[in-house]
Amino acid sequence: MISEDSVTDIHRRWYFTLINPSSYKTSAIIAIIASLGIIVINHYSYNYVELLFHLMLAIGVTIAGFFLDLFLLRGTPTNKITKVIHVAAFSSSLWIVTILLGILANGIFGKISDILIYSLGGMFIASSLRYGIFTSVFGSRMIRSILIAFVLPAIFFTNTLPFSFSFTLEHHLNVLLIGSSIFIIGIVWSVLADRAGYPYLKSTFRVLQAFLSAWTENKQEMLENIFDSRSNEDKIRTRIMKFEREGDKPVFVVLPDIHPGPFNPIGGSNLPQKVFNLFENSAIVLHSISDHSKNLPTTIEVNRYLDSLKKSETKNSGTECTLPVQIQSNDFTLTCVDFSSSVLMIISKDGGMEDLPYTIREKIEHYARDLGFSDIMIADAHNALGDKILDEDEAVLTDLALTSLKKLKGQRFYSYNIGYSNSQTSSFKIVELGGGGIGVLNLHISNKNYLIGWSDSNNLVNGLRIQIIRKLNDAGIHMLEICSSDTHSSSGKRTRQGYYALGNVTNEEDIIKAFVEISQKALLKTTPSRFSYLYSYSQVKLMGRDQFDNYASALNKSMNITKISLAITLIFYISMLIIS
Repeated sequence: MISEDSVTDIHRRWYFTLINPSSYKTSAIIAIIASLGIIVINHYSYNYVELLFHLMLAIGVTIAGFFLDLFLLRGTPTNKITKVIHVAAFSSSLWIVTILLGILANGIFGKISDILIYSLGGMFIASSLRYGIFTSVFGSRMIRSILIAFVLPAIFFTNTLPFSFSFTLEHHLNVLLIGSSIFIIGIVWSVLADRAGYPYLKSTFRVLQAFLSAWTENKQEMLENIFDSRSNEDKIRTRIMKFEREGDKPVFVVLPDIHPGPFNPIGGSNLPQKVFNLFENSAIVLHSISDHSKNLPTTIEVNRYLDSLKKSETKNSGTECTLPVQIQSNDFTLTCVDFSSSVLMIISKDGGMEDLPYTIREKIEHYARDLGFSDIMIADAHNALGDKILDEDEAVLTDLALTSLKKLKGQRFYSYNIGYSNSQTSSFKIVELGGGGIGVLNLHISNKNYLIGWSDSNNLVNGLRIQIIRKLNDAGIHMLEICSSDTHSSSGKRTRQGYYALGNVTNEEDIIKAFVEISQKALLKTTPSRFSYLYSYSQVKLMGRDQFDNYASALNKSMNITKISLAITLIFYISMLIIS
């Protein structure tokens, strides 16, 4: 099983990509204001005509600089005007901060250093930052990045010089040497950080650029090619329950042994929607006990998988099932129904949990075989945000599963009706949902209705599942469980998790109303049914166990190199402020 620490590390590092303003317009304003501030600080003691001239020139240089950088960086993998503007905001802000800290150093240490010295130091700091971003994010080569990094700051620096001032570098050797040293540290960092993943990754920056291209521009080709080159063929099984109904199209409960992901728009991130559409928008696509090692790396592999589902094999069929068995222990809930020896089991945890380990599935399948069940579909409800379960939790869960199966074994069988509805024809809009929307399956057994709710979402916010079930039960609708598909089509969002869980944006009451509406429709469309239990085998490429470990290792090493480089840079930076 893939290390959960690796996925967690990647998510944590990914969050650093969110430190820029959410709008390029905000960054443009920051860049212009910082540029004006630099001019005001350098020219506050000069006449207003000269100050006004430099201010107007600063605005022109800053705005023209956006397009100059865009032109000079043409052909790089992620070059885009919005990114260029974000860089300008960061570099200009760092420049003015350097000047202000220099003024503060004058006051603290009783110095009378010229502000222009700190402005020169700010130019080197801004250029160093620009170099680092151009090599790592934009994908510009080293020499090209060095040249481009200095062009705009050098032009702007000349605008900070008063008309009557004669500037010579030999009078500012201290700041020149320290500033150059900081820039050299940046060059060394770029080489070491880019090689942090070697030999498994030839270039850490290339992966970063591919990720940003996919995340910000929906261009998945570069990253899919990287993932595909490191993926391996594997044989995957998909379990399907098909409910044929009188006078209506069949309903499918689908459990792929493939994990949705890795993130939008790469590979199988919107796999649940694709499967939902394949089964004529009449399905709920559950989350199996699987993790990111089971991701499909490319769209091509997704299409191969979908084609294979058309060749399913019937393993069991019948017209009877038991009443649902639902058992709780701690905050785990297990829900089981036996369809003529083919069992559907749904595992839920109120406090939320990461993807369940394969050992749990192996133990439960072993129990099911020993008790004489022919097949079992084990679904992870994936309906709350939580951490990886502990060993003691795993023991509780497997004991609970054995108890549930033993209790299920002695249940009476009944004929049943099936009802189903989804949100395809509903008017409500919930932004956290994938294309499968919301679905509700109703099992009408022995004159009672038992509903299973489903959302094509990446999890649910904590507590939402409980509120939905409680409110529906108060309304006389017996909702057994709420499940999510764990779709990754909603990833790439500016949240700490990197995605929208159901309830992150839409308020709870609107979501509950949606489930009430869909549940009522499912109750009205309930008709006699028979089921077929199907298997489908697929030969596809999967991302595997090593990829995420390698990416996480490269990111961690790169981050450690970055921390060391920043620490050394900070020493030089403070020295520049003190001795200049």
